[in-house]
Amino acid sequence: MADALDMAIPKEEQDEIKEFISILILLPKPDRAILLSNANALKVRSDIEKAMRAQGIKQG
Repeated sequence: MADALDMAIPKEEQDEIKEFISILILLPKPDRAILLSNANALKVRSDIEKAMRAQGIKQG
């Protein structure tokens, strides 16, 4: 499993992910929920932008 992770995610990004997770563990559950909600909103926005680009719709 670790070998697959090493192949899929560069070491530098793995270190950033580990640091982020260690911070998340220290946060209270409501704060983690807010961060997750914000992350989901950013992902949706990114997905919408990708879909608009694929359809050739200009943004702005």
